Amino acid sequence: MEKTYLDASADGLRLATSVIKPEGRPVGVLQLAHGMCDHKERYYPFMQHMAQHGYVCVVHDHRGHGETVKTPGDLGYMYSGGWRAMVEDLHIVNQWIHRQYSTLPLFMLGHSMGSMVARSYAKRYDSTIDTLIVCGSPSRNPAVGLARLLARLCTLLAGGHSRPQLLQRLTFGTFNRPFRHEGYPQAWVCSDAATLKAYHADPLCTFTFTANGFENLFALMQDCYSPRGWAMANPTMPVYFISGALDPCRLSDKAFHAAASLMTKMGYLHVSERLYPGMRHELLAETDRQQVWRDVLHALNTWQ
Repeated sequence: MEKTYLDASADGLRLATSVIKPEGRPVGVLQLAHGMCDHKERYYPFMQHMAQHGYVCVVHDHRGHGETVKTPGDLGYMYSGGWRAMVEDLHIVNQWIHRQYSTLPLFMLGHSMGSMVARSYAKRYDSTIDTLIVCGSPSRNPAVGLARLLARLCTLLAGGHSRPQLLQRLTFGTFNRPFRHEGYPQAWVCSDAATLKAYHADPLCTFTFTANGFENLFALMQDCYSPRGWAMANPTMPVYFISGALDPCRLSDKAFHAAASLMTKMGYLHVSERLYPGMRHELLAETDRQQVWRDVLHALNTWQ
């Protein structure tokens, strides 16, 4: 594994980036975009598996996450660049990958919030991706506009670095109800006991977003689900939606299908979707994650 730091598109940030390479000749590159209250190191086991099958894997910490912060107090803060800069950060990493591996196909996998970043990225730069995998997609919430206004009000009243518990409860308050008997406040994340224990012990996962972070999260959702502004240039790019059937982020099977259908409406010709029975939000870390890893590998091998 190698680490590098790339200059962000805004705010003077340095994007902490990790690369895991195969031992032999690579067959492709997989660029990952992690989720909210998440960080790159949690993807290393999956990346190592993919590297064993010939894929160079690249992941960076989003702004306000992991090492891509100016101070520890900036976790969950997206700085002045906000969600737009987060999308451009993904582009910076993508362009760096293309310079390093110009002859290889490039696949992108976005998880959770990262799946929204990846779709907003594809909205602008789909010609730089050969395949898009949308993992653990948060379905569009019809109240997202109101939530964004509330987050902006919190910023005005208490500052962008404030951490509004009201927004935390409104956004995630109902997610854990089916799993509260398991004893973890965020058991909805995964059914794997070791993953849940590590998640709840990790300060890079258990922080509350800032008002600035919530406002930009909601704006990102609005952008990735808006049919306006798509500069679609790669209609044959396969788009593969995967989700746990017990993932509360999907809201409902109907809402999950609607998220995939939007990509079809935008003109993409090869959009598919799959729900995994018994699995929750973090598919790549689920109890039966090996099945998901095999399916992702099969999809990349098929779409080369």
